[in-house]
Formats: sequence, structure tokens, C-alpha cells
Amino acid sequence: MNDIETREDILLIMQKFYDKLLADDAINFFFTKITTVDQHLEEHFETLATFWEQSLFLKGGYYNNMFSIHKEIHEKSAFTKEHYTIWLNYFYATIDTYFAGKNAEQMKTQALSMATIMQIKFT
Repeated sequence: MNDIETREDILLIMQKFYDKLLADDAINFFFTKITTVDQHLEEHFETLATFWEQSLFLKGGYYNNMFSIHKEIHEKSAFTKEHYTIWLNYFYATIDTYFAGKNAEQMKTQALSMATIMQIKFT
């Protein structure tokens, strides 16, 4: 199995990951009711790919405040421990299905760090 090496790899992860999120009624409302992400997924995937390219490959281009964006969503409908668990499980499973290697592990570690920081900051 190959490691994550390109923007296209990241886009594949995002598409497959969101397929799982949107199919799960325990979490999909964040994307369909609280926000309108489901109405412009391709644009959202491009933003996420830019974020992860910067994070994994040290490419510039992501200028949003990821924590601020998620804080606004949390204030509309609070993320629970269950939501973080679901999100991380799908994220890990998606990466593990398609990739293995240093970047794959780094992506999972950074996702865990972000989820942990959000849980601390948003409570």
C-alpha cells in the first residue's frame, strides 16, 4: 500500500471519508442541517485538501482559522465526545483502507491532536 503523497491522494481520502460521515445519522446533521457543506462538497474538499497539503507537505495556501470555523459550528450545535469518536474512527478507517506510511500516520496523529484540542477548547 502506498503512502499519501499528492493532493489527489488527499482528495480521495476526503471523498471517501465524507461518504461515511454523510451516511451516518449520528453525525451527518452537522453537514446537512447545521451547515450547508453537503451542498458544495467539491469546494469543501478543495479547502480540506489545501489544509492537509499545508499540514503534511508544508505547502502554503490555507489561510482560514480551522478552530474558529469549528467553534462557530459547535456554538450552533455542540460537538459531543461521541461525535469526535465517530469522526476519528471514520477518518482513521478511510486512511487505513487506502494508504500506509509516514504521511498516513502523521495525518491520523494530527487529526487526533485537532480533535483533542477542540474538545478542550470548546468545553
